[in-house]
Amino acid sequence: MKAKLCILALIFALAACKSSDPEPSSPIEGTWKIQSVILTDADGQETNFWALYVAFFPCSAEITYTFDANGTYSTFVPAGCVDDDGETLALLSGTGGSYTLTGSTIQVDVDGSTLPGNITFSGNTATVTTVDPDDLTSTLTIVFVKA
Repeated sequence: MKAKLCILALIFALAACKSSDPEPSSPIEGTWKIQSVILTDADGQETNFWALYVAFFPCSAEITYTFDANGTYSTFVPAGCVDDDGETLALLSGTGGSYTLTGSTIQVDVDGSTLPGNITFSGNTATVTTVDPDDLTSTLTIVFVKA
């Protein structure tokens, strides 16, 4: 009889426990750095233009994007990290903006324009595929890594 009461007490104790773990957050939340940006033109030719950015402007490798749960992101650009024309080297907005993540679709506000894309997550990387806004016949594949 004692064994049955102990088992019953254990069941009640387990049922009464609440998980103290927070709800899982969105996989995009957190701080990210760009690992690569592959431009694929209409002929299928690929160019890793992020490698060129980093070769000419090493500070661009330190740019980070922090995505918050409230649908906004902020950009950190190291002081003086600008191109020869004095423009920011941030691929997304130099100050930040908003984003919407729905399933495998992401839309990011980039300096007043909405850039839509498909996104996949694997471990500590996120891969976004979108149309190049400067050349609608080309695609961009952007790989982010958690910082």
